[in-house]
Amino acid sequence: MKSPKQLRTEIQSLRSQVASLRDVLADRVLDPREPTWGIGHDCVKTAEALGEILTSQVVPDWYKVAVVGRFKAGKSAFVNELLGARLAGEDTSPETAAVTSFRHGATVKATIRFVGREVWDGLRQLYQEDPKHIDAHRMKMWMSFDGKARKNSDGEVVETFDLASIEMNYIKLGGHSVELVLEQPGDRKSENAFRRRLKEFTSGTRPHHCLVEGIEITSPSPLLDEGVLLVDTPGLDDTERFRVTLTEKAVEDVDAVLFLTQSGVAYGQSEKDFMLTLLRRGTVKQLIFVITQVDKTYEQHLSAAEDNDEDPETIAQRVQREERRIRDEIESTLNELSSEDSPAMRRYREQLGVVGLVFTSARKHRDWKDKKDVSHWLHPDDPGGIERMKSQLLELLSTESRLALVAQNIADGTQSTLDDLLAVIENRLTAMRNIKDGEVAEQRLADFRNQFEAARTSFLSAAESDVALLRKNLTDADTRNDLIIETIGLLAERELAEFETHDVGKHWRTRRSGRWGYMYSLQGRVANRIFPRVQQMLSDMTEHFAVFVGHFEKHLSALSASSANLADKLELGETLPFDLTKTLSGSLEKSLSAANELIAAEEQHIISLLDDFVSDEVSDKISAARGKVSNIFGTGTTYSQSLEVRQFYTEVKRLLQEALTVHLRARCGTFAKFLAHEADGVPRNALAEVQATLASAEQDIKAAAMARIGGEREAFEHDCNELSVQLKDVAGACIPFLDGVDSIEVEKSPPITPTSSIPTAESAWVSEAPGRSWIDEVQREAKTTVQRFSLREGDSSWTFGRLFPASLLSGCTRLALIDPYLAKPHQVRNLSEFLLVVAETVKPKEILVITSNTWTEGNGTNVRVTAQFSEDLFRNFGTSLSVDVDTSIHDRYVVCDHGVLFKLGRGLDIYKPATGLAVHRPGNRRVRRTEIDVFAMQEWIDRRGT
Repeated sequence: MKSPKQLRTEIQSLRSQVASLRDVLADRVLDPREPTWGIGHDCVKTAEALGEILTSQVVPDWYKVAVVGRFKAGKSAFVNELLGARLAGEDTSPETAAVTSFRHGATVKATIRFVGREVWDGLRQLYQEDPKHIDAHRMKMWMSFDGKARKNSDGEVVETFDLASIEMNYIKLGGHSVELVLEQPGDRKSENAFRRRLKEFTSGTRPHHCLVEGIEITSPSPLLDEGVLLVDTPGLDDTERFRVTLTEKAVEDVDAVLFLTQSGVAYGQSEKDFMLTLLRRGTVKQLIFVITQVDKTYEQHLSAAEDNDEDPETIAQRVQREERRIRDEIESTLNELSSEDSPAMRRYREQLGVVGLVFTSARKHRDWKDKKDVSHWLHPDDPGGIERMKSQLLELLSTESRLALVAQNIADGTQSTLDDLLAVIENRLTAMRNIKDGEVAEQRLADFRNQFEAARTSFLSAAESDVALLRKNLTDADTRNDLIIETIGLLAERELAEFETHDVGKHWRTRRSGRWGYMYSLQGRVANRIFPRVQQMLSDMTEHFAVFVGHFEKHLSALSASSANLADKLELGETLPFDLTKTLSGSLEKSLSAANELIAAEEQHIISLLDDFVSDEVSDKISAARGKVSNIFGTGTTYSQSLEVRQFYTEVKRLLQEALTVHLRARCGTFAKFLAHEADGVPRNALAEVQATLASAEQDIKAAAMARIGGEREAFEHDCNELSVQLKDVAGACIPFLDGVDSIEVEKSPPITPTSSIPTAESAWVSEAPGRSWIDEVQREAKTTVQRFSLREGDSSWTFGRLFPASLLSGCTRLALIDPYLAKPHQVRNLSEFLLVVAETVKPKEILVITSNTWTEGNGTNVRVTAQFSEDLFRNFGTSLSVDVDTSIHDRYVVCDHGVLFKLGRGLDIYKPATGLAVHRPGNRRVRRTEIDVFAMQEWIDRRGT
């Protein structure tokens, strides 16, 4: 795995190589030596494609990592240990009242940026007009320090605040900044002075933080040297809304979120809301749960065990117990949204289920670094868990960050583009060598065009009929969506009811002063309540598109077969490297890959905007309704006000229901049009690829004739060979970013005998049940590697049918799957798909699934689903399925009784959470990086050879 810094360096180098090659290709059209029969046009086309890749894939300046958690979660101590320097204050009062960013620098220097005079005066005016406005909370906090003195623990006044003087010093036109420099790094006195000075602007006990726009601190930290920009945020449960807003803004467009929660403390509502917001916005894959202060809870456990005269658990056992508690709390948070087992809820459970958990103790790590005695280590080589935290963070940044995505897109796009040009060159050279009679070749190609037209017309007609059917299905879905939207509106009302109950209970003076009815974060809370239902609605619409794709694939297969038969009939292959089947297959793969990305992005875009359904017009109506209560005086004020408050919320419910309904209907309508438009483009793209292939074949024929007349074939070959070397060099530079090759076939290379990777009787699971000796025999005797699959991170098209093909399974009558982790919903889905592929491919008499005791944990859904699937397998294929639990298994295998063994790196759990079209079409699902090695007994190899 590359480090983030290494990845950045290498992708910049690749960008430079791609840019240089783009310039070389673009210049060819200006080269007077380029003959008309050459490939100048194709080179310019490739140069333009490479230029588009470089323009669209911009390398981010840094990896942005946000540290988030509520007050007293130990954020500052954690940040200090992560950086290897005590730069953030660690007092018990809120010390992170301003967003602080840490980036790499040669020296420790803090730059405090203050709000500009223009912005500050605007906040003051807003506060005067509407003190309760959310954007005026910064000014409200500032004014709360007026005449206030700061006292020490003994109650003595240590400082008074002159707000006018402070404002004059720091609020300037166009903004202002102050720099603090650590003069003597390593000197305790100098470091303490630096922190005290910085604390003036970060502490929530002083007014200065209200003026701060942001703080940037440079440090020579090794972590920051990896290109990390670490952002320390105020607490999630901060009572001041403006500081909560700062936190929400800080986590936008981040590469990772370190979500800190205190060991032994249950989740609060603010943490649940934050987690749901990340889930709704699609950024939960960039989340790492960090459990802090494990040392404190373990000391409490030791003390309690001693008081009760009991044997204490080890710290590893306590960590395991707490991990289960946290996983249960995560599951509970989702169950509060919905207990349904809908596809959308399964999707979100899968996304949260793979989020990493790291247990840490800043104190243990600090003592270890200071060479102090440390007891009860969290890990043998990492007593405080901080080093493991760093490793997990760097791994996430290397695989899931914006830069990792850019790196993969540049490498993938460049390699695909260059492969296309290399194919053009190879086809042109082949044509020049093979075409003896240009007129005959032209006539055959013309005959192909004419006869292919009938197949083309039939294909287009069938595809257009399917698009029309898709449009009808999406129109029908609108009616069903209206009913779902009504249900969604009821869920939104529940959130509003909490605000109503709270405001009805307020004192009449509070209500008269306007301190009610603001419903802070209502849209966000509503969005977090309803988004699974909305996602399911969109997913149902996408399923119609998936059905269309299934029909389209059949039409495309028929067109491909017609073109192949016609090409054979006209004997095109004898003269032209003509392969429309490959063209159509490639077109489909590109179209569906692009469609999946676009559909997933559009679904996510709609879900992300759910917290923006209230228009300005609706907001004005709500404000007008709130104003009525302020004018109620006299006898019965409390009753009259309460009645008016209820009437207000009745009106607000109506307004919000209308706003939400209009918003969702509009979004669903737009999404339906988007799907129909994508469907329209799929057949057009396929036929456009066909026309491009035929046009290229025409050019091949002309080039062959021109080269023969001019006697320049040798010159062209020399020129193409030189260019091919350049193309292959850059294409080769892309390979490390795509880490892997597809497979090694036994026919293409001699059998090899791996060493450490060979499953042996000593390392593999051994069956103790009667009648299963064949499993042990295959594991013991299958020693020759016959195939290897290397799945690259983020790749698609890796279905179970591709990984377990008939060529390897044919002849198998009994099969055993050994995998300890099959109980979670997404794992049960994978198991079902695997079993169906095996049953359809070879119809074995028996399939045995051997798993761990995780199978019996949970609510039993996995057992019920598998039992039903077992009945279906026997009824449809005559295959008997049984599941055994064995606590001793660790590795993952598929064992076939005819002598083939698959060693599964990750078991069946190879897929990332699916989105968009991939939810309904396994071929579009993206995979995790892993390897699957296929071993065979010598008898199987001998049989295959004959």
